[in-house]
Amino acid sequence: MNKEQSPSQEGKTEPKPTHLDGAPTKRFFVSMLPRDIDLDDSILDLVDNCVDGAMRSRPAGRDTEQPFAGFRCDITISAEKFVIEDNCGGIPSSYLNAAFRLGRPAGDPDEKLPTIGIYGIGMKRAIFKMGKEAEVVSCSKNRAVKVRYSREWLDPNSNTWELPFEEIGNGAECGVTITIPALHESISKKFQQKSFIDQLKDKLGQHFAYIMGKGFEIRLNDAPITPVTVQLILTGQIEPFDFQTVVDGVEIKVTVGFYRNLTRQTELEESTDPDISKPGESATDEAGITVICNDRIVVVSDKTSITGWGVATTPRYHPQFRAIAGLISFSTANPEDLPISTTKRDLDTDSDIYRPARNAAMDGLSMCVGFTNKWKGIEEEVDGLLQRKDRVEARTVRLAVEKGRPVRGDTTGTRRYKPELPRPERGNTRRRIAFSRDVEEINAVREHFFGNDTKKPGEVGIAAWVDTLRRVTKA
Repeated sequence: MNKEQSPSQEGKTEPKPTHLDGAPTKRFFVSMLPRDIDLDDSILDLVDNCVDGAMRSRPAGRDTEQPFAGFRCDITISAEKFVIEDNCGGIPSSYLNAAFRLGRPAGDPDEKLPTIGIYGIGMKRAIFKMGKEAEVVSCSKNRAVKVRYSREWLDPNSNTWELPFEEIGNGAECGVTITIPALHESISKKFQQKSFIDQLKDKLGQHFAYIMGKGFEIRLNDAPITPVTVQLILTGQIEPFDFQTVVDGVEIKVTVGFYRNLTRQTELEESTDPDISKPGESATDEAGITVICNDRIVVVSDKTSITGWGVATTPRYHPQFRAIAGLISFSTANPEDLPISTTKRDLDTDSDIYRPARNAAMDGLSMCVGFTNKWKGIEEEVDGLLQRKDRVEARTVRLAVEKGRPVRGDTTGTRRYKPELPRPERGNTRRRIAFSRDVEEINAVREHFFGNDTKKPGEVGIAAWVDTLRRVTKA
């Protein structure tokens, strides 16, 4: 026994640990988290933050028709850098620490803001996605600061979490500017692609269409973004299905109808014929159901089970139904109740909030599909009733309130309106004849009837049928 060791210490071992380190790593946030979101969606997150700032700056005007009038954000994209600048009030001093936390803390000042940002990762994830370093400058009424994400801080192996900032002089207007001067190589290449810029322009116009309709302005590389909203035909004879209810404080509105004339068989053939259809052209872009959460579009023109297509007795989407469009809208002052994912571009379809909305959309789809089937083969007879000039913005439709009936057994004020759409005066006696022939044969028949005219195969088939019928009836 060692002379310096007492008998009581002999054979004594260190106690085993009873806790494990559950702290997050920098690598997870900086390298892994950005993989969950597309580049264009990460930019939409930054614009979402601008809109939140505008709402925070003007709380008394939220219920007016143009609550965002005068607010704007400018996005500049190039191979060298990314910049987004707004005049939406800046980050208030009381919110400054929370704004740069990775995750939204309890008691967040924006908890009752009608937004869709509930996780507190949008700005940070976008910076991690795009750049090797970044700078955030915020000028609010009571404080102006500059926060820098250095290359060292953004190193996935770094254990530094504190972000240094410096106080600066207030600018001419209150707002936030995010500059990413050193882009990841893959992002730089993406920003040089015209197809990406065009896609981003479309997404901005869709996602913020209703925000822009309330006065907000967005510019991309100095070009103004044009809002794209869901439009439906509304006349004395053609009306959309309309539904509204409130579930756990969330207002739900569903409107489904027609945005164009019914699809003819020749149009269906043309869309699948490689000799006729043109790459990049699509007549179905507006078809399907769009979903809005607190004025932001989450899903655009969906044609899947997410919005009810192919669920239970509702048919799957088919190009025959490309005249059908609709809107599902959720509104609440508590964004945590919205049925959306962390990317804000996906839906929780199992949510108790979402389920009644999808069921209502399925009712509207079934009504429109039934109308389409009744007029199949004689679609031209209702062309006069389905004209684009009679379209209105779907969100302005108030048929559920004005004409709708309460739902039996419901105590929440649910109202549902299902119109009586026109029916054919006589039974549809038309039947479809379809067959395929070799291209050389079609060309020979086309030349026989039309010479060198570039008539479509469907028109050639009709000409052959009419000619045959004329000779048969003469016999």
